[in-house]
Amino acid sequence: MVSGPRARAAGPGCRGDVKIMKRLFAVLALLLPVLAQAGYDDAVQAYAAGEYSKALAEFRALADQGDTKSQYFVGFLYRHGYGVPVDNAEAAKWFLKAAEKGDSLSQYYLGKMAEAGEGMPKDLTLAHMWLSLSVKGAPNVRDAAYTRDEIRKLERKMSAAEIAKAKEMAQQWKPQQ
Repeated sequence: MVSGPRARAAGPGCRGDVKIMKRLFAVLALLLPVLAQAGYDDAVQAYAAGEYSKALAEFRALADQGDTKSQYFVGFLYRHGYGVPVDNAEAAKWFLKAAEKGDSLSQYYLGKMAEAGEGMPKDLTLAHMWLSLSVKGAPNVRDAAYTRDEIRKLERKMSAAEIAKAKEMAQQWKPQQ
């Protein structure tokens, strides 16, 4: 006869424990997006109120969990020095995380930062790729048109081969999850 913890695990109550655990996981799966949205809303409110350090803490917690919008905002806060000293390398790191998932605003910032060599090495081909991807995912016609103008200005600084390579890179690019 088996006694101790093994006896219970092998006994008839085991199915009930599994059902309870499945229900618990289902409830958590439903609540996590709601809780994450609440944290995001708190971060946006803190930002709007000028409480940048608090906003950064809220966005950073969500960004560390992979939230794309929060990753963008962490990059934005570092880029502009809201609540922290300006740190373009840190901004580029966070913009890259969101840009790789397809966030057009982060792609725009990465393009401009790569063009200027701010927070990353200057790379006009990479800048063109990120700006081109930003146009594809732009939230509205105005932003897309503005970014296309930025690309035209950038192309004046590039060779035909660099432009062709950048377009090929943008065409082959796939978002990560």
